[in-house]
Amino acid sequence: MFGLGSRVDTLLGQGSEIRGQVNVDGGIVVDGRVEGNVTATERITVGVHGQVRGNLTAPEVVVGGRVQGLISASGRAELLSGAHVDGDIRAARLTMADGAVLTGKVGMEPLGGEAVEYKFARK
Repeated sequence: MFGLGSRVDTLLGQGSEIRGQVNVDGGIVVDGRVEGNVTATERITVGVHGQVRGNLTAPEVVVGGRVQGLISASGRAELLSGAHVDGDIRAARLTMADGAVLTGKVGMEPLGGEAVEYKFARK
């Protein structure tokens, strides 16, 4: 599955549904349906069958399914091919595969929360 080597403490399987706030100490894989915000201390993975209507907050967020809401990743956000995100993304780094769909804005900040200024040299 996604994220080999990362800790998964909670698995919401295909056909399962949760309504309400989900807080996980560790990582979570969502291959079912969540209506509510999801917060994790490690990685949130929304599998190809996963659907979330709510905000996702974790150091790392990987999306292969559908998300309606804000994605906040203090580290990395990744949209896999076939992902559909309807909402904004705030992350230090963003990877978006060919075939992923994003309807929203992207704001990128480094881990320290300081703004990055890019200067381009003239040739």
